[in-house]
Amino acid sequence: MVDAKVSMDIGSKIKAEKIVEALRLEAKSMSTLRFKVLLRRKGQKILIIFKSSDLSALRSSINSFCRWVNMLRNVLDTLSLIHI
Repeated sequence: MVDAKVSMDIGSKIKAEKIVEALRLEAKSMSTLRFKVLLRRKGQKILIIFKSSDLSALRSSINSFCRWVNMLRNVLDTLSLIHI
């Protein structure tokens, strides 16, 4: 079993809450025998814990979640500009 932890500073507690909320369903539905993903929020930071049976599954889950976090952060930033 291989593990990895990724911490991302989102810059806003509210945005971090929204991102974790949006990704929780993905984390639950994607968790399989090959890998499991846990999401936590600590202030304005997101902690993503990956547990996998092999490196290939670990790499692909890290890539997917990091891209989703980046995409959601960009969407939230754009929406905040619209509401100004």
